[in-house]
Amino acid sequence: MKAVAAAIGLSAAFGSQAVAADLGGSCCADLEERIAELEATTARKGTRKVSLTISGYIAQEITHWDDGGESNTYIHGLGPTQTSHVKFNGQATIVPGWTAGYLLRIQDLTGNAFSGGANAINQFNATKNDPPNAQMAFWYLQNKDLGKVSIGRMAHAAKSAAMFTDASGTQIIDNYTFLAGFPQLIIRSGGDLNPTSLTWGQLAFCYSQALPLGGDCNGIVMNGVRYDTPTIGGFSFSASWGEDDFWEIAGRYAGEVSGFKLAFGVGYSEMHDETTTGAAVARDKDSQFFQVGGYAQHLATGLFVHAAYGYEDNNDTLLLNGRRAKNGEHWYVKSGIRKAWLPLGATVIYGDYAQYIDQLGPAALALGATSSTMDRFGGGIAQEIDAAAMTVYLKYQHYEADMSGAALSPAATNLDDADLISLGALINF
Repeated sequence: MKAVAAAIGLSAAFGSQAVAADLGGSCCADLEERIAELEATTARKGTRKVSLTISGYIAQEITHWDDGGESNTYIHGLGPTQTSHVKFNGQATIVPGWTAGYLLRIQDLTGNAFSGGANAINQFNATKNDPPNAQMAFWYLQNKDLGKVSIGRMAHAAKSAAMFTDASGTQIIDNYTFLAGFPQLIIRSGGDLNPTSLTWGQLAFCYSQALPLGGDCNGIVMNGVRYDTPTIGGFSFSASWGEDDFWEIAGRYAGEVSGFKLAFGVGYSEMHDETTTGAAVARDKDSQFFQVGGYAQHLATGLFVHAAYGYEDNNDTLLLNGRRAKNGEHWYVKSGIRKAWLPLGATVIYGDYAQYIDQLGPAALALGATSSTMDRFGGGIAQEIDAAAMTVYLKYQHYEADMSGAALSPAATNLDDADLISLGALINF
């Protein structure tokens, strides 16, 4: 028995030494390597009490355009508000039911097709690389029963209330704004680039922000205070106010009813701030913008329709060039099918049509225009790749327009059409 006990003890001793050797050998080396890898790929935060989420996407397009007298191919982003960006979102629980948080969103404006100025992307210039900027920076307090109050630079109550109802998966890449639509391209007249001041954006101009937005006339982030109600039965309401000064209200609904996915939004804003995003075009501003939009998708078939309407009342504002700002309106419809035919993810095939009526910018008014109609129609196909959180797409857009006015020159009444074909991709992270 003593011999057996001694043998067992010796075996245990050698076994423990073997285990110790394993723990100090390749086992621990692998573990330390894995820990180092996790540390290298983990976002750091200043305090363990506040969570931190990093997200965003990268989006770029290759666009071939033809204005009837020239054609070319440009590489650009989806600037400015839907361009490539990274978001830092933090949140902490104060007491049960109460949370505090913040959001910082930084944009990459490389290849900003929307930006104006001397170096705007147009027939004379293929690229404009604006610097990155902090588009949003705000903090908030939220109660699950009372709602949420946010303060800082943010998207306000009615921002994109109509446009964001588009749940087809193509809202970012194709909508009724000119954010990725080359508003600075000059409209060719009888084959000539004359007058050079007449761009497509001058026939889709919004005075709320003094920008050629087309639709979503007040959809720019600004400093202010915003309140959002809790969502009850799919409904929510928002209100916001900002300095010198503007205010907005909006209502939204999202849900599923009888086999249909539904989303609706309505918003109203008043803008009196003379120093908004675009270059000042008037000493005083008094613009009201109303918008409404909706989306319906039959879940069984994937068939969908999205529509939006906006009206901007500029109260006959006197512009710096001596002209009076007109009231403008626009409407948009997109329809198609969203279906998972491939194992990659959903495929979206759609057609869309937009019309911009009397949205005459300062340069168009200076030429003597008193009314205008611009039509934009096209469509596309988008393929979602779920494994890579990615969407690859191909889209086509056709622009055509008419202006009238007793003082217009013949060159300004004989406007050529333009065509754009874009291949792009968006990948989320």
